[in-house]
Amino acid sequence: MTARFDQLERSFRAAETLLGLRITVIDNAHVFATPRGAAVFSAERRSHRKNPACEAGFGDGCIRHCRYAMNRRALTETEPFCCGCWKGLTQLVVPLHFCGVPYGMLYAGLWRSAEPPAGLPPEFLEARRNLPAFDPEAAVRLGEMMKLYAAGVMQLLQELHVLELPDERSAKIRSYLRETAAGNANLPELARRLGLSRSRASFVVRELFGRSFTELLRQERVERARQLIGCTDLTLKEIVPYCGFSDEFHLSRVFKQHTGMTPTEFRSKEKSS
Repeated sequence: MTARFDQLERSFRAAETLLGLRITVIDNAHVFATPRGAAVFSAERRSHRKNPACEAGFGDGCIRHCRYAMNRRALTETEPFCCGCWKGLTQLVVPLHFCGVPYGMLYAGLWRSAEPPAGLPPEFLEARRNLPAFDPEAAVRLGEMMKLYAAGVMQLLQELHVLELPDERSAKIRSYLRETAAGNANLPELARRLGLSRSRASFVVRELFGRSFTELLRQERVERARQLIGCTDLTLKEIVPYCGFSDEFHLSRVFKQHTGMTPTEFRSKEKSS
């Protein structure tokens, strides 16, 4: 299996060489992990700061744009899109979705697209001069290519058991929770989807996951809140409708019970990492 993961990295390097650009895997929620919990992608592959123009003058504006704003868009958009940042640079963003569930993004390429604001360091201006100018038509063609490449990456991750097939019993339960956790998720409805009685569905959930349906649902809601708190700039009040909590106070209480930190403490930790 290690050889297959190595093959994945080699494919990224080959694509970068052939296309003449850099590709970054954005995994803010830390979901791309092996069955043993090890990160699938290296720290370098997951950091767009390997681009000299991104590294130079890196600051809060970069975090707000590349970590929060782009992640917020990729949660709902499935097609590749180009977006300019506060430095006057543009990159291609390829959302990574599998079976309707958003997992992360690919960043591909970096181009000059607008005049940069004053105050950026000389090393940024030098790095910017070495970047090609943004070509919208070429970016559309690149987006079509990267969409197919991203689909291949997600398929390989499924084969390596990083992602689950939707027709597996455990994946059906996970899929149901992801679909309904923000609203009225309930055991009778899950049982209906599985074609089981309520008592049998309860047994199957505990057998597969080692916890009750209620505990599994709470875990899903906390994980969703963790992703939104750590990867977007949404307020707790804005996050509540996405996670199924009654209000921001309920969210804060359950979040601390599960993570040992308040949402504010967790967001500060993520921003500094």
